[in-house]
Amino acid sequence: MKLDLSTVGISCVACGTRTTLEHAIQEGWHQCLRCQFFIDPQCLHIVQTTMGGVCPAFSQGVPRHTLQPADIPSEQILIFVKDQYQKGRVGALIDTLFYTQRLPLSPPQHDSKYKGPSEEPLTREEIWQRYGLVLVRRAHGKWVTWEKILF
Repeated sequence: MKLDLSTVGISCVACGTRTTLEHAIQEGWHQCLRCQFFIDPQCLHIVQTTMGGVCPAFSQGVPRHTLQPADIPSEQILIFVKDQYQKGRVGALIDTLFYTQRLPLSPPQHDSKYKGPSEEPLTREEIWQRYGLVLVRRAHGKWVTWEKILF
């Protein structure tokens, strides 16, 4: 896999906007020196003018702190991404869906009883208010497992 500025994605900690690292650098995004989260220029302005400079990373479980914006260290991020990729650090759900060999499908077993709508688990991307973009596996309308998609 080719890793460069155009293939690594990041997201804004405040609004969840996703973009490539290359585009973020061109548009003037920043990274908080304290928590390492990224923030786009519009959200940075809002944080500084209406939130008193409090970093919005507290919504991700990070203790409240003052935002310390700095330029994005692209070389360090590429080194980190390459290291994680080489170590095979992929979340369990994403790994199962995209990287493991699937077993051959067996023909469905039909009983005489009606079981209602499909009971097969459904996997899809959803946007959750607290976690942003997540990959969710649902059965009977309830989530069975989920995983945050990191950029």
